[in-house]
Amino acid sequence: MKPLKVLICTLSQSGSTDKIANKIGEGLTSSGMEVRYHPVLSGPVPEILSYDAIGIGCPAYVFRPPFPITDFIQSLPDLKKKYFFTFVQYGTNPGATGNRIRRQFRKKHAIDAGYLTTRGADYFIGYLRKGYFFSAGFPGDFELQTAVEFGVKVAHRMQHGYPETEPYDPSTPLLYAIERFSVNRFNAKLYLARSYKATKECDGCGICIKKCPVQNIKEGKNKRPVWGNNCMLCNTCELKCPKDAIKSPYDWAMNQPFFTMNIKRALKHQLPYSKIKFQKSRIEYNPN
Repeated sequence: MKPLKVLICTLSQSGSTDKIANKIGEGLTSSGMEVRYHPVLSGPVPEILSYDAIGIGCPAYVFRPPFPITDFIQSLPDLKKKYFFTFVQYGTNPGATGNRIRRQFRKKHAIDAGYLTTRGADYFIGYLRKGYFFSAGFPGDFELQTAVEFGVKVAHRMQHGYPETEPYDPSTPLLYAIERFSVNRFNAKLYLARSYKATKECDGCGICIKKCPVQNIKEGKNKRPVWGNNCMLCNTCELKCPKDAIKSPYDWAMNQPFFTMNIKRALKHQLPYSKIKFQKSRIEYNPN
């Protein structure tokens, strides 16, 4: 009997989601599965229906899946009799990330084989600028071992037809839901994506252009960056700028009270964090 073929698709910018994906793959392989990996941003998958199961892994972006993840799933054909599983990395709260991915797959008539959430370092600029680095150092050994065990569990469900999977996440708190709505796809294309600006400190180094995962930034006059409207609001450009020369909607004064409330909520729930100083793309721990 041929081994079941599993494709694990990821969007991983810092590498932590790929770490989890590889460990899940270890668990699947140890259970006799044939596993392959595919970065979502590299494009569509040839002969997608040749796989028996598709796994999707990504970080939570403002309590929702990144736009390329939802686009990727939407582009898939009908997956009747195929399995899927989902794994999400989050720094403070996954919000509706996993729920939305799972519902998308079910609309494709795929069978849910498992859901996993693990902590991952939260590089959200709104928190870093305020001196808080949530879930720094994650995923750790515990999360990686949990991912291996999850892979074994998913394999068992596919091999034995075990239908019961993990429950959906609870409803997103209202404050988070409001923030999520403010950065939805419509608003991103309408005005948020084009609201990124380079200040006078920009020296045209081109790092932001090279680092943009969706090639949304082009070189303009005097080598200064110009943003299009295909942004996924990951803020990699602002995070990686060595001159602190990029300003985004996350820097707007109107958004700061939300970030402050988010931080207070995270601290109240005793979420892991490090006090830091963030400037010129560098994180300095234990600032004076």
